[in-house]
Amino acid sequence: MLELLFILAAVVGGTVMVFQFGLTVLGLSDHGDAVGDLADVHAGHGFDGDVSTADGDVSGDHHTSVATAADGQLHPDSSWLFGVVTFRTLVAALAFFGLAGMAALRMELARPVALILALGGGFAAMYGMYWSMRTVAGLASSGNERIGNAVGRRGTVYIPIPAENAGAGKVQLSMQNRIVEFLAVTDEAERLPTGSTVEVIAVAGSDTLHVRRAVEPAHA
Repeated sequence: MLELLFILAAVVGGTVMVFQFGLTVLGLSDHGDAVGDLADVHAGHGFDGDVSTADGDVSGDHHTSVATAADGQLHPDSSWLFGVVTFRTLVAALAFFGLAGMAALRMELARPVALILALGGGFAAMYGMYWSMRTVAGLASSGNERIGNAVGRRGTVYIPIPAENAGAGKVQLSMQNRIVEFLAVTDEAERLPTGSTVEVIAVAGSDTLHVRRAVEPAHA
């Protein structure tokens, strides 16, 4: 019975993990649980900011009521637990619970020992997934903050930018004492050739800027 439980856990959890990975690789999970999980991971730690996705930004402030804040102070362990437990971390825990349990039985360990090892493997996988998601969310937030700082700056066209949002080129600009490069689009009527000076007017995506031809100041 215990062996069947381990097999079912490994098969179900492993299948869902592979399916999630495939969706992520294909870019189809941006509007699904991935964004929700990343937001939950940071919300559980008082995160206030943006999470970038391939199609745009998911922005939000983490507002906490007085009752919730008081409860969080009285039960810090529960808030930490809710931050760790998401759909993805539960799937990882299920898969590795089954794999660890099957491995323990194959080693002919006692069933109680196998169950303990399976639970330990599941918890380790849950926390490992939580930590990796938290790291990815932090990188996404950092990248979004950096690209947001480009608005209002001037840069130089590196790869020609097609007119009227017909495609993306690339621009280079100076930020934080170094040269950075971003994709760029424009709604100008004419193409912006290499070497043109442009001004960033908005963020068009997680790694794309909306630019226009820079207007040179009139000389007296």
